[in-house]
Amino acid sequence: MEKTELVLQRICADGRLSKLAVSETGFIFDPQTGQSYTLNHTGMLALDLIKRGNTLENAAQYLADEYEVSREIAASSLEAFLFQLGRYL
Repeated sequence: MEKTELVLQRICADGRLSKLAVSETGFIFDPQTGQSYTLNHTGMLALDLIKRGNTLENAAQYLADEYEVSREIAASSLEAFLFQLGRYL
């Protein structure tokens, strides 16, 4: 997860992650670029966990418990989500 930590540090470093406007339906607006995105329920939960300052390990464990999957699957999915998010932010 070292690469994922670097991606997370990069997107959190300039406060951009905290500036994203997120609706209850998963619509995200990035005021810095004017871009908008859509997340499903799982993506919204993952983003919320990260925005609230959870560590990757804690977020992965929460997702594993919430969706009744192994911690490894949750961590891998969270990692893929953050890499994808990092491509756009």
